[in-house]
Amino acid sequence: MMSASTLCLLLAAVADLALPALVVKQTPEIVFTRPGLEVVLNCYHGDDDYPYMLWYRSRTAGRRAMELIGLLSYDKPSVEEDFQRGFQLTGDASGEARLRISGVNATDAAEYSCAARRHGGSRQPDS
Repeated sequence: MMSASTLCLLLAAVADLALPALVVKQTPEIVFTRPGLEVVLNCYHGDDDYPYMLWYRSRTAGRRAMELIGLLSYDKPSVEEDFQRGFQLTGDASGEARLRISGVNATDAAEYSCAARRHGGSRQPDS
């Protein structure tokens, strides 16, 4: 059992999400921290064909209700209004991106996921 002064942040249920020709790595898998501290979550895929990195939070136990935190378009962050305070996206979407949560509190205890996205439509598989 967690004490009231310790928070647990999960970074996706599965650490590696494999898509055709793309592997997204998220670290660390689990973070235990104390209220008021800062947490940094990392996401990496290294494929220039995926210039968008999206971050989500799921706080609902047993359901997959996901909230969009924001996205990186190349190295330009865009954070949703509900996450403007305490959440920061940095890095490069086609390389390594980071989600920084400052001054964590009990409402930040959740599962966090990142996803990579291409421009517009999908690319045809190589023949």
